[in-house]
Amino acid sequence: MVQEGSSERQSMKLRALLIAAPLLLAACGNASSEGAKGEAKAPTAAKAEKGAEIAPTDMVMGDPNAKVTLIEYASVTCPHCATFNEQVIPSIREKYIETGKVKLIFREFPTSPANYSLIGSVLARCAAEKSGPEAYFLITDALFRGQQNWIKDNPRDELVKIVAQAGMDGPALDACLQRKELVEIINTNAREGMEKYGIQGTPSFILDGQKMSYKSKEDFEAQIAAAVEKAGA
Repeated sequence: MVQEGSSERQSMKLRALLIAAPLLLAACGNASSEGAKGEAKAPTAAKAEKGAEIAPTDMVMGDPNAKVTLIEYASVTCPHCATFNEQVIPSIREKYIETGKVKLIFREFPTSPANYSLIGSVLARCAAEKSGPEAYFLITDALFRGQQNWIKDNPRDELVKIVAQAGMDGPALDACLQRKELVEIINTNAREGMEKYGIQGTPSFILDGQKMSYKSKEDFEAQIAAAVEKAGA
């Protein structure tokens, strides 16, 4: 009986987010020809050096004052984004982000199923509020890696396991999924990505204001290395 009640509550939350979901703006896996422009910032106030436009609602990995800015538009339900997260980001993080040369700005751009994409990103933002900016990327990484487990009917139990990594429990998850203002932040990221930067697929990137292709891990890293050298980082 308790389990049935929990499932019903979960269904209500999913329906609420589905109603709030934006139009499907992107397809997963169009990265080779897409990019974006814009700069961002972590949940805490921080100012980047000249040229960076870090908004209070943006999420940043690394030093916000890093000379090179890499912006990623991605969706936690996109398999291609998950592959990039697993195969490319670890090396970029080790070589360039953790060394203070590059900051990664992550902007949500929901893809099918859009309501689930919103759910995951909202939970990541709640995790950041509770446990700090790193928790946002911790939960986002877990969502990418666990796509096959939580993108399904009645995903609540799996999502509870994921957010527990950031110190959130079931009631905290339920409360988070009522945060309409967080849904609007994500919707705004998607609208601006499409309207200002022509984003059509995920993952999409810009590197220091220029649209960036993603053909292979080696090619991607070469572009990052060239930008770092050019910036004298």
